Amino acid sequence: MVNKFSKIVVLVFLLANLGMAEYIKKDDAVYYMDKISQTDERKVEDADFKTFVKLNEIYGKDSKNVFCIDKKLEDADVKTFQVIGEVNGKDKKYIYNYDEKMEINPKDFKLYKNKNKLLYFRNNGKLYIGGSFFEVEYVQDLDSFEAIDESYSKDRYNIYYAGTPIYDVDKSTFQIIMPDYYAKDKNNVYSGSDKIKDANPDTIKILDQVYLKDDKNVFLNFGQKMENVDVATFEAIEGNVAYGKDKNNVYFLGEKIKGADAKSFEVILEPSDLVQMYSKDKNSVFIGGRKIKEADSKTFERLPKTTYYSKDKNNLYYREVKIDKIDNKTLKILYFDGIDVVKNRNRIFAEGKKLNIKSPETFEIILSKYYNFPNFIYGKDDKNVYAISKFDETYSSKIIKNADVNSFEVMKNSMYTKDKNNIYFTHSDVVQMKNVDKDSFTIGENGFSHDKNSIYFYGKKLDRISPQGFKIIDLTVNSGDSEKIAFLTDSRNLYKFTYGFDDERYNLKNIKLSNVTNVKVDAPSFELVKEYTGSYYRDKNNVFYYDMNKKELKKVEGSDRNSFVEMDNFFAKDNKNVYYLGKQIENISSEGFKFVGSDIVKNKNGVYFWKDETGEGDYEIVPLNFDSASFDIANKNTSNYFKDKNGIYYLDYGKLLNLEAKDVQNAFIKLEGADIPTFKAFGYGYSKDKNRAYCKYKEFKGVDVPSFTVILEDEGVVVKDKNRVYKNDCE
Repeated sequence: MVNKFSKIVVLVFLLANLGMAEYIKKDDAVYYMDKISQTDERKVEDADFKTFVKLNEIYGKDSKNVFCIDKKLEDADVKTFQVIGEVNGKDKKYIYNYDEKMEINPKDFKLYKNKNKLLYFRNNGKLYIGGSFFEVEYVQDLDSFEAIDESYSKDRYNIYYAGTPIYDVDKSTFQIIMPDYYAKDKNNVYSGSDKIKDANPDTIKILDQVYLKDDKNVFLNFGQKMENVDVATFEAIEGNVAYGKDKNNVYFLGEKIKGADAKSFEVILEPSDLVQMYSKDKNSVFIGGRKIKEADSKTFERLPKTTYYSKDKNNLYYREVKIDKIDNKTLKILYFDGIDVVKNRNRIFAEGKKLNIKSPETFEIILSKYYNFPNFIYGKDDKNVYAISKFDETYSSKIIKNADVNSFEVMKNSMYTKDKNNIYFTHSDVVQMKNVDKDSFTIGENGFSHDKNSIYFYGKKLDRISPQGFKIIDLTVNSGDSEKIAFLTDSRNLYKFTYGFDDERYNLKNIKLSNVTNVKVDAPSFELVKEYTGSYYRDKNNVFYYDMNKKELKKVEGSDRNSFVEMDNFFAKDNKNVYYLGKQIENISSEGFKFVGSDIVKNKNGVYFWKDETGEGDYEIVPLNFDSASFDIANKNTSNYFKDKNGIYYLDYGKLLNLEAKDVQNAFIKLEGADIPTFKAFGYGYSKDKNRAYCKYKEFKGVDVPSFTVILEDEGVVVKDKNRVYKNDCE
């Protein structure tokens, strides 16, 4: 089936950037500002100015309503609503993740927190990761589950790291030796959930997050053993966790720094600064593990506030490269937020690259009163205005043609600038926007802007579409090729917007806007059914689907728009029917319809194998002989084993590929005599219950069942019990 990776990436990007955001109260109204996307402050509609309070960066409330970002949080109870994590809230009925909600079962709801951070929550017999609604699949016993620290947790059966079981751990002697990083038991030392091979738990000593050692070896944090190191004298160097040394050598992330003198070696920067990695000894200066040639150790110093500039008595350096002879009289830091710009003698450098400035003696940075777009700034000399960014592979400057030096200013979104004559859009190039009404010009989202007459995209005017009622419906329509497709509306029409970017420089290559005329759509009410990641749309009357093969919007015939819900893999359902790729599936009820595995579905009437080899809708539905009410994946960490009230079944995918549709049932092989309540699948074709161990669907005879386990180690899949290690020949 066609995946939706591009849409998921967009969703993740949107969620990650909400950290740079805030509520603003001014002019008797409440606004929400996202500093990363730098859109205009969005008014929080219906928010009461007098009673509104900010709860955190994404939640706020007034006397009547709760708000998430700039929208009202529907059904939230204002009296009982409280923030329980960075992106989670709860009231008397629901727990929220942003504006997504899950109904709370008051008899089975529990929060697992560390200080103010929500690590996990339990609801309706399931465990979820805090900050999401992602289910933790591997925890064996929820009733005894508890969080030890932010990363380690346990239940009566297992120890877990980030929700993943640490296999073969001795629970009785397990202890954390560095919170969130390292642990040990009587047999092993663990980095996260991974065993550090050959580490002695009796003599292990944690030096910092990167280095640890026992009586015989020094290890890196992922378990790598350092070679040819003097264990007795090895120590981590204070000031930066990347450095360590013994009596003979200095190391950066485990690699020996050639030529470094261990006795005189020291880290230059302050302990909190983990990005800049400068150090020195009596003879040389280093950045990371690289020597800065010609640098004078005695006079070497970093340029304050910059990331990678430094100097000594002779030269100016960027990282390990000498870029200019130093002149302390003219040396000046011009900018240091995102891009570091330095002036030395009559030269201007941005991130170590010399800029082509016509009059460097008069050059200055044009400061924005707003938040600057990362890695993008402007400057001017007496005659020209410059855009400074990474336009190609390195930082450079472009003259903004026709820009008036005296009136030039940066707008709220620093991709937009203006002077007394023009408005400019700068991304991978500088575009002078044509025929813009400056008084009504407004910066929108995702590269769109408008004035009272027109809509613009990346600085280019879009013909035909009106700013009245303009909305971006979906910028991430899956077109199946490199060309991107979006849906836009104004107060009259729905438009299909096709656009493409140059792969190397990412400048806008082509745009095309056309009216959607093949179906009748109410433009003002047109919207996505599933925001950000959806493929289905609706207006006030109907539901629609975008056909990627025919590249056109189609009405989903027979659908009920009020009960319509989009699922995964281009499936959807309403109160009566199920739909696939925009078409109704005949004779399949939506009641109880859900996925059980990637190609297996069920509803109240039965279980079915879904066969669509092309992903274009030429599918077959194969009924399977299972009890639909109890049918499910046997263990959520494996895709081969299934269960119903009558037994455990192994799905042989290799056999499945060679079967006709009518014979698919034969690929599900029942494990004769398997005990359903105690059955556990390990993955890699192995499983066990209280009585037997299994290799695929056959009993694995001769093993000690209680201690039988399967784990993934550096050398591969290890199958073992307390007596021996077995050859892995199940798959």
